[in-house]
Amino acid sequence: MFRSKLCSVLFVYILAVNCITGSTKKTVLCYIQSWAVYRQSQGQYTIADVDANLCTHLVYCFLALNETSNTVASKDSWADFVTNGRGLGQLKDLVKLKDEVPNLKVMISIGGWTEGSIKFSNMAASTVKRIAFVESVFQFLRRNQLDGVEISWLFPTDRGGIAEDKRNFASLLKELRVRLNDDNRILAVQLTGKRYVIDPGYDVRTISQSVDYINVMTYDYNGPWERKTGINAPLISENEFNVEFSIDYLIKKGATPSKILLGIATFGHSYTMKNVPDDGNYLRVASDNGYLSPWTRDKGIIGYNEICYELSTTSGWKEMWDDASSTPYAVNHKKFVSYDNQRSILEKVKLVNSKGLGGAMVWSLDTDDFQGLCQGEKYPLVTAVRDHLNKDRPITISNVTIVSHQYG
Repeated sequence: MFRSKLCSVLFVYILAVNCITGSTKKTVLCYIQSWAVYRQSQGQYTIADVDANLCTHLVYCFLALNETSNTVASKDSWADFVTNGRGLGQLKDLVKLKDEVPNLKVMISIGGWTEGSIKFSNMAASTVKRIAFVESVFQFLRRNQLDGVEISWLFPTDRGGIAEDKRNFASLLKELRVRLNDDNRILAVQLTGKRYVIDPGYDVRTISQSVDYINVMTYDYNGPWERKTGINAPLISENEFNVEFSIDYLIKKGATPSKILLGIATFGHSYTMKNVPDDGNYLRVASDNGYLSPWTRDKGIIGYNEICYELSTTSGWKEMWDDASSTPYAVNHKKFVSYDNQRSILEKVKLVNSKGLGGAMVWSLDTDDFQGLCQGEKYPLVTAVRDHLNKDRPITISNVTIVSHQYG
């Protein structure tokens, strides 16, 4: 029973809450390297290994550009398709994953490093050739029930390209946008984060207006080609070769932040130091080419699955943290490896959220610890991206009406 002397009770009703900023799910776009199916031993990766719940978008790479017909082509038809009952049919199996996860988007990427730049340059320079390519992309996506395409031209104006590539690339993406709108398909582009490529090669503002996603390769800032040890993907650094500078620079040049997907690497770079430093400073030490990785079979490039397995099964490794770059590295006598782990990924995800980016892209599923060999958890890096991406985001409430009543 309420008494007259009872202190008044204030009821506050929060009504008409129309918008809670920060509630939209961020994009996690994950690449699958088609050639990973040929890796040996525990490095072999098939579509059966894909966890379709980890990513919002899966990108199968790479498809090629047929420079004679200016159409989409397969680099490896055996891996990509089933023809007359023969072949692995990876692309079809990947699309089938949408039956398990209805909101999943499956895309292809056309290009890549080995595709070079000259074929794209020649195609983009001709209106007739661009029309042929655009229509080929449209029909390929429709025929294979794909949700979209990424163009990975590495790089306009570089590697045999011409100065006009910058304008022609922007025109190509504009024309792709118009045609893909007919089927509501996704258009993405893969860009480097390095200014010396951005300035001559990308009309960033026009590109941003044409595409749904700008997938930024915020890694490979340093590597064994420099003949001295360095950090693969520094969050920050004394020079401009770092993740934060790349993102800020692209935004300055006209990229829409919500379209940017920050690149996170599930691979590292290995080095063989010429001498072990006496002072314990392992950065910028003279080195030769990196050592051969056991499963990816690359000198100087090593998957996180290979790194963590070697660290957990081989004696002599010391794992260290570099505060200056917010990344780890590991050493074992003359061996040096720079990579990302869960801790450094958290720092990168914080950057995604603080700058209002659209999310992250991960290169790639097949070099994460997809079997859980190291700590028993499958896909520890991609899981870290997914789990942290929507955390630590500022929540603001707008259009709120507060109604108060006093009783007593």
